[in-house]
Amino acid sequence: MKILKILAVLLVIGVQTVFAAVGSELTPEQARVLEAVRPSALQYSQNLPNFICTQVTHRTATADTNFGTSFNGASSSRGGSGGAGSLRGPGNVNDVIEERLTYFDQFEHYEVVAVNGKNANGKEHMQFAGAISAGEFGSGLRNLFDPRSHATFSWDKTARLGGRSLYVFKFEVPSQNGTIVMDRDTDQKIFAAYNGRLFVDRETQQVVRITSEIELPIDFPIKMATIAVDYKPVEIAGTSYSLPSHSEIRMKDSSRLYVNQIEFRNYHRFAVESTIHYGSDASQPKQ
Repeated sequence: MKILKILAVLLVIGVQTVFAAVGSELTPEQARVLEAVRPSALQYSQNLPNFICTQVTHRTATADTNFGTSFNGASSSRGGSGGAGSLRGPGNVNDVIEERLTYFDQFEHYEVVAVNGKNANGKEHMQFAGAISAGEFGSGLRNLFDPRSHATFSWDKTARLGGRSLYVFKFEVPSQNGTIVMDRDTDQKIFAAYNGRLFVDRETQQVVRITSEIELPIDFPIKMATIAVDYKPVEIAGTSYSLPSHSEIRMKDSSRLYVNQIEFRNYHRFAVESTIHYGSDASQPKQ
């Protein structure tokens, strides 16, 4: 029987952000785009309304180690952004999990509704076998632009996605300001650098995708951990917000590749008179 294995990702803040190119300086236009993105990124979580949405996660696990490097049809390096994840195997990880996700006062609460179409009373978000993630709403975007993260940016290319023209920047965050990665089997904990790509809509100058990859040592029990998050405009109570629409999480240990495809649906306002019940007896909030 395989022991519970946990990968926890916590962003640790460093000193300052440096907009620096690798091999060449950013042009004034490229630097201007990054500076235009920064204020909204830093205030992203604070500016989000309280809302409820449906999170549907399609999970698979395979022994095939020939995993791809593209997310949702766009070319990029393997990647992820922010949040936390757990890896517990093997278990039944070829499943579909439906959850009610409540975002209230900048915190996320998950209530498991169904597994493979059947009611899932008593199930908890972080207790499933396989790969589980949390924190797609804002932490990765905010922390990347935090002046204390010491992130460096460089120009990559222009690209097109869904008819939109995009600026694509590469970024790197050093290990001393990066993520804390912990393996529960061995009680190992390390600071890990991460790198990835930031996709910015050329016309609106909004972030439409973040991909990144945690740089793990070759002898670490967790062999790979990545996330990609796609954003799109969503209207809540008459106001448009840029919110996650899709996320892809990939984790790999010594024997299996775990892939989660996550969709976020049915965003709507969390009413003032609603109540959140934390725990297994959580009931549906009033609307």
